[in-house]
Amino acid sequence: MRYQLRHAAGMYWLLDTCQEGIPYKKPLSMNEAGADLWNMMMQGLSREQIAERLSREYGIAGEAARMDVEQFQMQLAEHGIRVETETG
Repeated sequence: MRYQLRHAAGMYWLLDTCQEGIPYKKPLSMNEAGADLWNMMMQGLSREQIAERLSREYGIAGEAARMDVEQFQMQLAEHGIRVETETG
């Protein structure tokens, strides 16, 4: 697996384990909610399944949870991290 999630110094860090020298990509920091999102994506859950879990576990509206999932995936993409999930 190319990326590994680690917990250190009170934060979660997403490390690229396949880097080859320069330029070095810094680990991506995230909070606990981000780490939960990442783990659900790694389990192969669809965007809708992830949004449903977020809604249930964090007590947020379904539409807000869907937007959170999309925003998280866009932030990953901005850092060159692409993870495919089902849309349904």
